[in-house]
Amino acid sequence: MLEKDLIKPILLEQHEALERRIAKNHPSRADIEEKLINLRSGYRGEKTLHYYLSLLPPKKYQIFHDIRLSHGESFFQIDAFLHSEKSGLIVDSKNYSGSLLLERHQLTQEVNENKRVYSNPLSQVARHKILLNYFFEKNQLPSIPLDHLVCFTNSKATLQITPGYIEAEKKVCRAENLLMKIAEHEKFFKKDYLDLKQMGKIKRQILNKHTPLQSDVLQVYNIYPSELIPGVQCPICLFLPMSYKGRKWVCPECNTISKDAHLPAINDFFLLIKPFITNRELCWFLQLPTPRTAAYLFYILNFPHTGTNKGRIYHQPKSFL
Repeated sequence: MLEKDLIKPILLEQHEALERRIAKNHPSRADIEEKLINLRSGYRGEKTLHYYLSLLPPKKYQIFHDIRLSHGESFFQIDAFLHSEKSGLIVDSKNYSGSLLLERHQLTQEVNENKRVYSNPLSQVARHKILLNYFFEKNQLPSIPLDHLVCFTNSKATLQITPGYIEAEKKVCRAENLLMKIAEHEKFFKKDYLDLKQMGKIKRQILNKHTPLQSDVLQVYNIYPSELIPGVQCPICLFLPMSYKGRKWVCPECNTISKDAHLPAINDFFLLIKPFITNRELCWFLQLPTPRTAAYLFYILNFPHTGTNKGRIYHQPKSFL
């Protein structure tokens, strides 16, 4: 049963918004684009993992995608966690491209004759298994046997495991072989450790303690809000900014007309700047003609708010876009 579905990471949404709002010649643009490539690749890998896990019998496991749990003052993130009454299984996805060589102490990637060396992903997922055990102990959850796998999700990549590396042969697989690896895992764990009540307790604790990553991306790249490109982007040709005329957004480039093109722009503000906004800030970010126009949009949006008159602040709803 899917207990926590895979959703687009906030950090990826923030970088996509930043890419839309930063000038082509901005000194940080290359770093932003490189980070965006990595984030998109990771998300594609997690979606591939999600697909194969969705093929499991629905009542066999409780499945949690992309969970981030605390350990002391730090956090650890797990791509997928499956648990049943018999065991728990951590699966980490890797979406590397090119030619890959997995050795005991490192992973080497070669793309177009360029080599990069990464830490061994098995070491990372084994560490996550230890931290998840600590999480169970700290939250007084029933103990269950935990196992781990690393799943390489890029079907175009070639993967070689150094000869004699027995652990990797057992704990590493391609995405298309994931279900077979899970079946092998099940052969070693046949005893029931949990009842339905205990499984429910584990589910509640994981969902309650999950803490999505929130990052001040402007601070990360030393970007001031004034450096962002304001305005509403055309949903068709992506021209920016559209003009607000007669309570509609009009694109001067392709003549597209929209009544709600401002919604993604407001979401960009929330992603990049802060989770609340004033009338003046809405006027600036949407390039509205008057404060009265902003007041009308706030009335239509019906955002929760605090304060009165010029001191009123409108807050991001819990579910917005």
